[in-house]
Amino acid sequence: MVFVGYGNIQMNYISIRQSDKWDEYLKFLGWRILKTKKGTKIAILKTFIGNVTKIQRLKKFDEQELKDIEDLCIKNKALFIKIEPMQDQDMSVLTENGYRNSAFPLSPTSTLLINLEKSEEDLWKDLSPSCRYSIKRAQREGSRVECIQNPSEEQLAVFYKIAKETSKHFKFYMQPINDLLEKRRIFKDECFLVNVYKKEDELLAGKFFVGDQKIVTYTLGGTAREGRKGKWGYALQWEAILYFKRMGYKLMDLEGVDDSRFKMFTKNWGGFSYFKEKFGGIRIEFPMPQVKYLHPFFKLLSKFMNLPL
Repeated sequence: MVFVGYGNIQMNYISIRQSDKWDEYLKFLGWRILKTKKGTKIAILKTFIGNVTKIQRLKKFDEQELKDIEDLCIKNKALFIKIEPMQDQDMSVLTENGYRNSAFPLSPTSTLLINLEKSEEDLWKDLSPSCRYSIKRAQREGSRVECIQNPSEEQLAVFYKIAKETSKHFKFYMQPINDLLEKRRIFKDECFLVNVYKKEDELLAGKFFVGDQKIVTYTLGGTAREGRKGKWGYALQWEAILYFKRMGYKLMDLEGVDDSRFKMFTKNWGGFSYFKEKFGGIRIEFPMPQVKYLHPFFKLLSKFMNLPL
């Protein structure tokens, strides 16, 4: 949990990766969820080389909680412990207990948060001048935005087609459609699809969001070839902001922007990071991921090379 200063408002930010619904999603992917006495969640996965762990965006913890985490990981024969801390974590708790920086993050290392408790007028003022122009242009050209709560399988299939096309165009991995359908099953009425159309029926772009604890998180987007020729995505994102504000959400997490600390990991993120930054918001830069090797072989190997863990 992080309290983020934003003007005169302190925003309570809890990552979607610490939600019970995200636990269900990880179980679908094959992970088991362990919990310490204080409720810290540890995801553990059995692989052909042994058990691996990830502990993502946990609330601020002390040395005793770290010991409880390690005891559980050792009991379950984990090869190593991988922790991605929140912004307010005292990192000395980790460094003084044998953890080291990992250059291989498992989740976005920086994000942008938009405060949906601001007035519509102030949210509009937060947009860059070029962003406001692009929204107005898309509106003049006949954009129509549709916000769908708990979309049907058919609606997700149409969206997935353009998301898949986008992944091929920009050469990034796209999870199978079953991944999207499982999120829909888990998040139910806190699962949303926001589409933008040219006038009535030509789908140009879409974004998929999930919500929890008054925070809505962007997870996947796609733009059709025709959609990349105009400013349609700006109208989509602006209407999404207003929609989730009306729905009572307090924060929008845009889930990932480029990070100079991880140039290889975020090397293809420049375009959509530039797009997201035009909508204002506050940038959150998380601490470096931390890893501690438990298995003797990995301990020895780590002395000679930077392991991709």
